[in-house]
Formats: sequence, C-alpha cells, structure tokens
Amino acid sequence: MSRFAGHVRAATEADLPSIVEIYNEAIHDRIATCDLSDVAPEERVAWLGRHRPPHGVWVAEEDARVLGWVVLSPYDSKPCFHLTATFATYVRREARGSGVGTALRTHMVERARAGGLHALVNRVWANNDASIALAKRFGFRQVGHMPELVELDGEFIDCLFFELILDP
Repeated sequence: MSRFAGHVRAATEADLPSIVEIYNEAIHDRIATCDLSDVAPEERVAWLGRHRPPHGVWVAEEDARVLGWVVLSPYDSKPCFHLTATFATYVRREARGSGVGTALRTHMVERARAGGLHALVNRVWANNDASIALAKRFGFRQVGHMPELVELDGEFIDCLFFELILDP
C-alpha cells in the first residue's frame, strides 16, 4: 500500500463495522489485544458513546475506507486520574507500515493536549516491535516492564509500559 494520504476524523456509529473488522484482525493476529474471540459491531455501540471529550475514538479514512482507528480512554475511574488517559491503536493489515498509525497517533496526542490531559499511558506487548517503535518516535518513555503478564495460546508475553507527559 502507498503512503497514507487520507484524513483522521471522529468515529461515528456508521464506522463500527470497519472498527470491529480491524479489531477482529488484531485478535486473529495475536499481536496487540487480549480479547480471544471476535466482537460484533453492536457490542461497540455503548463503548463508542462512552468516549466523550477529552477522550474519543477517531478513524483514519482514505478513499472513503477506514484504514485504522485509535481510542483515547480514561486511565482509571478514580478522581485523581482525571488528567491521565490510555489509548489503543489498530490498523488494517494491508495498511500497516503506511503511516496510518502515525496519523492516528498525531491526531490523538493533539486532541489529548487540546482536552487538557496531562499524561498518556500505553501498555504494549514486548513482541510488538511496530508499536514500540511508534511509542518511541512520539517521545513516549518506557516506565515499566512486567515479565509474563499476558498468557496467550499457552505462551507468556511481557508487557512494556510507556508514558508521555503532555506539554501545555
């Protein structure tokens, strides 16, 4: 696939079939999510509705096709974490490496800053080289390493934790 030449916009319910299709690819690829079975678009309607500013769900679209998405979520429901968020990014298989993840991450960080958030926390599997490289490219620093945190298909996987303190 060529370099991403589309745009990033807020997700709508009409995007849920594409969002779920991309997420289900990640479930099958066993590289980024601890879900083990496919989800359906109707399972994500309430999820989408819960992501109100400063949080949100955004899609990367090119030629009227959703190629990836990012979700910015509260880190924890406790009041003292109100300025900290976590996120997840998923890109369609054939669009990986084309700049979609970079476009989504750029937009998400901008929205987090504009929303007054202070810190972004990201949990990445230690075997997900692309996500680790993207975190470092955006200035995230590794703040934790938890060995064998995930058990997937009989294999234990380490998790790395990254953080970005947002400048005002």
